[in-house]
Amino acid sequence: MADPAVKRRFTMSAARYEAHAHAQRRSAADLLSFTLSALPPVRPVRIFEPGCGTGLYTRMLLDAFPGASIEGVDISEAMVRLARERVADPRARFAVGDAEDVVAGRYDLITSNATFQWFLSFDRTVRRMASILPPGGLLTFTFFGPGTFLELDEALRATREGPVADRAAAAGFLAGEDIAASLSAVFSRWDIEERSYRQEFANLPELFRSIRYTGTGGGGSRGPWSPGRLARVERAYRERYGGIRATYQVFLCLGADPERAAR
Repeated sequence: MADPAVKRRFTMSAARYEAHAHAQRRSAADLLSFTLSALPPVRPVRIFEPGCGTGLYTRMLLDAFPGASIEGVDISEAMVRLARERVADPRARFAVGDAEDVVAGRYDLITSNATFQWFLSFDRTVRRMASILPPGGLLTFTFFGPGTFLELDEALRATREGPVADRAAAAGFLAGEDIAASLSAVFSRWDIEERSYRQEFANLPELFRSIRYTGTGGGGSRGPWSPGRLARVERAYRERYGGIRATYQVFLCLGADPERAAR
């Protein structure tokens, strides 16, 4: 079952998503290279893309696999509507749906960019994805890690208001060892590679706009952001880092030859 808050955020930001998707675009390009390096000589014919969003990664896949068809699914109707408008290729089909609940189909390749960290049950979803892969099938995905927005997390903790400091929401994402545990329980062959991207912003509101429009999971707060609080956090940010920057921790993940997939 999809997280209603995640669905709401991506629906509201759909039209602005790609204009702010700096890290997501880089992770998509890295994921494609990572996937190509792991594939056997016989290229996939049927590809499933959970969390297709506006079709940013779909367009890369269509260029890389001219002989394949792609089925994309996303929980946001607004995202799917934009994907259909922006991907004018009969090989691609898009549907509104919850990728966590997929149980049917048969795909040579399942690949997904910047989506898996949003699943309510990551372990269960990995097993379900494995169950629809044939022998020799491949699952690849990017996963934003808890080191994403580490600078913001530090600034929030340094300027805490109350007994408990606010944290960047990404601080709650799974770590690499947790992802590895889920993959190794299902796949006989698996791999994780880590990437780190950095982006500079003019000020803190600009960073927050990027977070808002990409749904990356940055600076959720328990209370309202008054001008004074915004100024304090930005000051702490600049004192520590000399400016407003954001680090994105991204794991490139692979599972192949599923041997213990849930029935």
